[in-house]
Amino acid sequence: MRRSFNVATCGKAPNKYELCGMRNVFLSIIVAGLLSACGGADTTQKETATATDTTQTAAAPPEPKNCQSLIAADKLGKPDEYQESGKPIKVALTMNQDTSTHETTGGCYFNNTVTVQATKKSGSPVFKRTLLKDDLLYFTKNDEAIERAVLQKVTYKPTFNGLKYITLTMRLQEPGTRKTQDYTIFMNYFGEIIKVR
Repeated sequence: MRRSFNVATCGKAPNKYELCGMRNVFLSIIVAGLLSACGGADTTQKETATATDTTQTAAAPPEPKNCQSLIAADKLGKPDEYQESGKPIKVALTMNQDTSTHETTGGCYFNNTVTVQATKKSGSPVFKRTLLKDDLLYFTKNDEAIERAVLQKVTYKPTFNGLKYITLTMRLQEPGTRKTQDYTIFMNYFGEIIKVR
């Protein structure tokens, strides 16, 4: 015969059936609490994700209208390859149009980037790096001239030695005045700029 547990019989020890019933009630309360806590956290994450998406959409800059490019369209996205006999690597320079623009009184101009990709003669990669005109700011004192200009052209400059660096010439042009500035960049075989002249 099964006995029910009565609170009034506190002096008696509960039998195994009463303990089993209490354990089931206790477990069901814990499971219900965990489920409600997990469901609340999931809702919070969804709300946070929605708020973040809305913020990112609101912060996106407007699309540039009628912007010009200093580089002809047929020159963009095509690599120029260079190989020196004294160096064990081949260098490819690819000019691309950046998504950012440069505003002037005469209109807006697209900024440009250059991707520098070095490979060994066997074809295995050495490094790949994309350079912007802003990379020059860390090495020069004339920040204003760089900020007023747009990257127009990058060329490989042969060094005719076996030293483990490559030399590039970066040409910037001010869209309003058409004034140009040339910077010589020295990069090591890790893709790091070590000096700018």
